[in-house]
Amino acid sequence: MSAKNIHSEPFDNGTITKLEIFEDYAQAWIPTFVMQPRFGEIHIFDFFSGPGYDSNNIPGSPIRILNKINEQLGNILQSKTKIVLHLNEFEPNLKAQKKFELLKKNCEEYILQNPKFKYFLTVNYYNENAEDLFFKLLPTIQKFPSLVYLDQNGVKFISQEYVDELEK
Repeated sequence: MSAKNIHSEPFDNGTITKLEIFEDYAQAWIPTFVMQPRFGEIHIFDFFSGPGYDSNNIPGSPIRILNKINEQLGNILQSKTKIVLHLNEFEPNLKAQKKFELLKKNCEEYILQNPKFKYFLTVNYYNENAEDLFFKLLPTIQKFPSLVYLDQNGVKFISQEYVDELEK
């Protein structure tokens, strides 16, 4: 049985609620680290990004993150904090990675509409297995203030070993 593609139809109420909770957390987290002068760089990781929108053009986690960054534009520019966004989308059984290509297209279109992002935002796109990518990026997670988003759709791919590393 194949996995359900939650992006080929409108997000359900549970998904919307999950996204709103994450969005609220990001809204509080970003200024907490941007406004502290000792942090010149922060990182945000979304290991299961999706294409950015559902079938009704409702923003998913990557676009919601960009919205929250945009809301803090004044603080970010004033503090000169660099933000690095890490977005991963990988469909392991598909040769054509359409959701990954849509992720890049949707985020790049959003960024183009916000020209001041070029002064502080770097976006790294990944098309890799989240389990492997997590350990590849773990040194960065450990070095910088990092918001790591692992949604319940991707949790089935994450073992206790990952949680233990994040707790450290």
